[in-house]
Amino acid sequence: MLIKCPECGHQVSDQAKTCPSCGIEIAGKITCCPDCGEVIFKEQPFCPNCHCSINGASAEAQPPAAVPQPKASQQEAAAPEKVPAPRRPRKRRAGVTALIVAFVLALIVVFLGIYFMKNQEQQNERRAYENALRSNEPLVLQNFLDMYGDAPLAHLDTVKMHLEMLKKIDSDWAEAVMHNSKTALERYMRLHPQSIHNVEARIKVDSLDWVEAGKANTAEAYQQYMAAHEDGAYYDEARSNFERLEAQKVTDEDRLMVSQLFASYFNAIAQMDETALTATLAPVLTSFLHRQNATKEDVMQYMQKIHAGDVTGMEFTTNRDFNIEKTDLGDGRYRLNVTFTAVQVTRHGEADRPARSTTYKVMAHVSPEGRISELNMRREVAAETAKE
Repeated sequence: MLIKCPECGHQVSDQAKTCPSCGIEIAGKITCCPDCGEVIFKEQPFCPNCHCSINGASAEAQPPAAVPQPKASQQEAAAPEKVPAPRRPRKRRAGVTALIVAFVLALIVVFLGIYFMKNQEQQNERRAYENALRSNEPLVLQNFLDMYGDAPLAHLDTVKMHLEMLKKIDSDWAEAVMHNSKTALERYMRLHPQSIHNVEARIKVDSLDWVEAGKANTAEAYQQYMAAHEDGAYYDEARSNFERLEAQKVTDEDRLMVSQLFASYFNAIAQMDETALTATLAPVLTSFLHRQNATKEDVMQYMQKIHAGDVTGMEFTTNRDFNIEKTDLGDGRYRLNVTFTAVQVTRHGEADRPARSTTYKVMAHVSPEGRISELNMRREVAAETAKE
């Protein structure tokens, strides 16, 4: 019977010693697969077609031992023995099916992976887009444009517009800082009310206003600063300076006290009233008529001196042109610095001698207790008047 050579596949007799095509041994070396009928070599453990195990079936597939038969005729003996045709193999497709299923599943996994990856990329791009729009940092927006160049065109255009706006804001801020003026900074804040630089701009304006208030150093200047900067960095200091300067303002009560004090002093000098004079003086005068650390006795000596000789009468009149300033001594105590002019009229006993009038520039200090603590005079005008 003709079969396919298991080695090369050419037609060959199953009784041939070797295959005339490839030379492989045939007779006694082949058998049929008990499952699919494929012609295979006996030493093969598995059928190469259906992968069926051959170990247990090789003995069954081997033809039975020859049994002595009656001699046949010469014609019959010469005829080849008829071997039944092998049945058509039933090829299994389990392995192929498994490969196909595995391939399809692999494709599904790949496509799902691509889908989820694309979806994740879209979510990342949207989050980055939203963060860029919320940001006021040009670097954040530029990073979005660099990283997501394939983002939707609408996103790219919006981010670019926002980036240009931030660049314009930064340019205006650089110009305002360069000018470093209150006008430039306030203009910037008015044009860009949402800018991140507005906090710094307000700090700069606060500092500039404080410098101007300090230069003026008036209660009004500090009051204006406090009104404009209720939460300013220098508010407490401004309030302290304001209160100090307000306390240094000369009041009507101060002017009245000074006027009465020096009227009493000069009246006591003119009338030689030691008791009244002592009541106007501090225990020690830092300077009296340019004498340092003068006492009340020094003042009394001066009074005696100007009344010596033929002086029969004397009058002092203040011109009420008081110029008063306050000096803070600490602890809420203030000294009054007073300048004014006073006129002294002196009369003598000689009948033909006219009265003498002298105008003095008076420079004095008044202690917190309301006493004269310093007094110096400079002669301005001296003239003789007709005797009354």
